[in-house]
Amino acid sequence: MKRSQRYIALAVIALGAIGFAVLVGDVLGGVTGMRAFEDFTLDRRQHTTLESFQEGVGERQSDVVMVLFDEFSLDDETAPWITPFPRAHLASLVDAVAQAGARTIGIDVFLADLHENLNQIDGGNDLLRDAIDRAGNVILVSPVERTDSGSFVLPPHEFFADVAHEIGTAELPASYATFRNGTLAVRSGDGLAPSFALSMWAHANGLDTDSILDAAWTSGRLDLPGLPAELGEVPAEWRDGDIDDPGSIIPFPIRFYGPPSSTLHSDPPGTFQTIGSSGAAALAMFVPEFFADKIVLLGTGFHPEDRFRTPFYEYRVPPTEGFDEGATYSWMYGIEIHANALQNIIDGSYVRRLGLGGRLLLMLAVTLASGALVFRQGAAWGAALTTGAIAGIWVVAFWAWAGAVYGPGGEYLDLGAVGLWVPIATPSLAAALSYVGCVAYVAVIEGKEKRFIKGAFGKYLSPDVVTEIFKDPSSLTLGGEKRPLSLLFSDLSGFTTISEEMDAQDLIALLNEYLNDMTQVVFDENGYLDKYIGDAIMAFWNAPKDVPDHADRAMRTAIFMQRRMNDLNDRWAEGSDDHEPLKVRIGVHTGEVVVGNVGGEDRFDYSAIGDAVNLAARLEPANKTYDTLNMVSEITLSAGEGSYRVRELDFIAVKGKEEPIKVFELLELEGVELSPEKEEALRHFDAGMAAYKRHEWASARTHFQDAVRACPDDGPSILYVSRCDEHIEDPPPADWDFVVRRTEK
Repeated sequence: MKRSQRYIALAVIALGAIGFAVLVGDVLGGVTGMRAFEDFTLDRRQHTTLESFQEGVGERQSDVVMVLFDEFSLDDETAPWITPFPRAHLASLVDAVAQAGARTIGIDVFLADLHENLNQIDGGNDLLRDAIDRAGNVILVSPVERTDSGSFVLPPHEFFADVAHEIGTAELPASYATFRNGTLAVRSGDGLAPSFALSMWAHANGLDTDSILDAAWTSGRLDLPGLPAELGEVPAEWRDGDIDDPGSIIPFPIRFYGPPSSTLHSDPPGTFQTIGSSGAAALAMFVPEFFADKIVLLGTGFHPEDRFRTPFYEYRVPPTEGFDEGATYSWMYGIEIHANALQNIIDGSYVRRLGLGGRLLLMLAVTLASGALVFRQGAAWGAALTTGAIAGIWVVAFWAWAGAVYGPGGEYLDLGAVGLWVPIATPSLAAALSYVGCVAYVAVIEGKEKRFIKGAFGKYLSPDVVTEIFKDPSSLTLGGEKRPLSLLFSDLSGFTTISEEMDAQDLIALLNEYLNDMTQVVFDENGYLDKYIGDAIMAFWNAPKDVPDHADRAMRTAIFMQRRMNDLNDRWAEGSDDHEPLKVRIGVHTGEVVVGNVGGEDRFDYSAIGDAVNLAARLEPANKTYDTLNMVSEITLSAGEGSYRVRELDFIAVKGKEEPIKVFELLELEGVELSPEKEEALRHFDAGMAAYKRHEWASARTHFQDAVRACPDDGPSILYVSRCDEHIEDPPPADWDFVVRRTEK
């Protein structure tokens, strides 16, 4: 019942988080700032294009070339006429690129007036009209004018318009700060007029823009190669003749190909092949292939009123020879915004927004994941996953935009088409809201039940079991289950003696300090503290939670407990001149047991019972026979995957068990050096044990004696010297199995 309630709660919270995130992020995004944040992330993604990382100007292979007006083109007479740019020079540019074989020429200058005063200086009007007429492939620009009768394209002066191939509007969607959108077409009276970019693309491909736009007006959508379905829609209000509709532009988000271009060598490299107007005529004459069969855009590169902030404004210059670290790009001139829009149309590669189904699926995945982990593992783990999920959204969004899985070292996988816009702001908000909602549910709704359980059982059960009951109260039963555990028993040697000599308060303080430190070692290795029996400790691993490496954790705990015991002895010795070092003896064994709540209806504890428990309990006191500190069974060693320093001790059959087991002294982790005396003793002991197994009692005795001489307190060597003496005096039978049968616990 509890689980089904959580499923329902999770579903409701996730759907609520998605709904609220969509409202705040999409519907009210302009008011809440979420849209601005999404635009910010989109700008960062724009920087992951190939051109953003290029070294050198004009490396992009493109049919688009820009000629930017520069101040070097002005002579003494025309210098005062920065605006408009001298038309005689503009005429020479048109002639030069046309003679070089330009396929299409676009002039981003609104030729609204004849400017007679300037014309008297250079006769530029006639020169420009004749140049446009000779070229026969020039596209002029025009703005859109809003009147009481609706929106209309305001054409250039008829003196120029009559000889131009076509007129396209240079109107861009209004922007508060950063220009991110371009124009496909505009409303003009009872029809559509092409944008500057669309006009140039159509002419370059031999297409008729009137036919394209008439079809769009009829069908309700502009149909261009590669244009996503959500773009190019002609509003129904336009076709219904609603002149009150304030819209006049069919926009589309521009996929910028790179940072702003420049004609100055002192500026960082840009995106498109670009030449200054002062050198364009010479370049067209001597290197005509620079313009041949290209779409050439002519526009300003120095007029401040025609420069704009784009996603690459203040973008840091990539490492490039000749530019200082930390240099940034600045403004992009309007002509290059049109160039980027044109390149989108040429490539048929647009910003493609992830579909509604994909967006909902993404939000559903992150909200369910973050909420589910809160229910399963708690707020901390839920926060970690929610943070990871949000980070994952960012990573996936950047990869989808770039069309490649990339990272340190370069590109790992090509995903195909670039420019997929996976939203970041709204899914991230949904994930955060789901996390907050699930934490609130657990704290408020389930908190009442958890507080009841803790109040009722917290005094009788260990914190780990209470935590498990919190997660699933139905687990509070007296039944159990069979499962393999690694068990550890420890006992403080000599504690009984000092307990008779110490003051009661000092004794309890010492015992509490010891138990606290040893318990912490158990907890550090994710062990379950079963009980204290005086100064003895029982702990096990792999219940109630699964611990796959339980054998390794139990053995590491034994080693770390010995290290902690040494630290305690040093600490106690500093506070008492007559302190006698204490020893902790530990036994570790692995086997299948029954684990569960053991006890009566009114009082029970989570514990383990079975032969493996009894055997582990017998190994701890068996240390006394060998004067060792850690004894571990061969079964535990085999179950572990770590590396340890061990010494074979014996085949023993503990009291109450007929089947013998091989036991080892657990010395340290592999690679940890012992004292030189101990290292030498171990070498002699290994040689003695080899001779002992061959029934060479005298030879074995010699090796064991050498071990004792190297380390006089080496208990196993002392024991085996005594055994060798016994076997020399009374040799065992040839088929002796080496098993030592213990008659005491």
